Amino acid sequence: MPRPLPDPTPPSRATIRTIHQLGDRIRATRAGEGMPIDQAARHCGVSVGMLSKLENGKGVNLEHALRVMDGLGLTMLVVPKAHVPWLEQAAAHAARIGVDASREREQPAWLEE
Repeated sequence: MPRPLPDPTPPSRATIRTIHQLGDRIRATRAGEGMPIDQAARHCGVSVGMLSKLENGKGVNLEHALRVMDGLGLTMLVVPKAHVPWLEQAAAHAARIGVDASREREQPAWLEE
């Protein structure tokens, strides 16, 4: 019997500082879409084991992490640390007003396959 999906509540901060935080964000995004790990792995073009390692904060190849993020509608933005407070504010504001382009679709992309 498959385990239930994890809590879909994303971490409160937009800034990711550790591989564990990245894994938490990826897991929350996948769970928020109601996507089981095997479907997410297939959709992202990676193995279930690799996605599981990433979600659990284990080291993975950066290319695989980027592929998973892209497949789940996430992106990486590299900016000077001095800009982080502004971007955190913008991300918090977007979360408050409900701006999330990946959720504006009628159905998740992985269901369209």
